[in-house]
Amino acid sequence: MLTDLWTSSSRMAMSSEVQSQLSKRTAIAIGGNLEVNENSGGGAASTVLRHQLSPVSSIEFIASAGLRALIGVQTTR
Repeated sequence: MLTDLWTSSSRMAMSSEVQSQLSKRTAIAIGGNLEVNENSGGGAASTVLRHQLSPVSSIEFIASAGLRALIGVQTTR
């Protein structure tokens, strides 16, 4: 698990990510961030599911929510 925390007298920001191997060729990563500045704040969360199709290619399914919602698929070779 990766976690970063940054604070000042009126501002705090934090991000965290957890990764897990689901099987020999499939992994998932879930992460998010949060920022608060006095009386306002925001945050985002994302999930990536990665599957190794062969030794030289993989596919990723990406979902994100927050200021910019996104759903996508990416392949690599």
